[in-house]
Amino acid sequence: MELVERTNKKGKKVKHYPKLYGKARKQEKRDEADERKKDWDKLTLEQKFNELDKRPGSCTKERERLAKRIKA
Repeated sequence: MELVERTNKKGKKVKHYPKLYGKARKQEKRDEADERKKDWDKLTLEQKFNELDKRPGSCTKERERLAKRIKA
């Protein structure tokens, strides 16, 4: 996000980060999720399994799913 400069009610120049609300924010979240999914889909099964170590939590269900697909 970039700082945006604008003039407030008192005529003073201020900088702030723009914030989206409502439908625009939801669409932005969807777009970000699509980008992450594209990056995830590019990885091989072994790479996906190794990437789970970097995530918070245990991700046990995803580990089991990937382990079954790697063995098959």
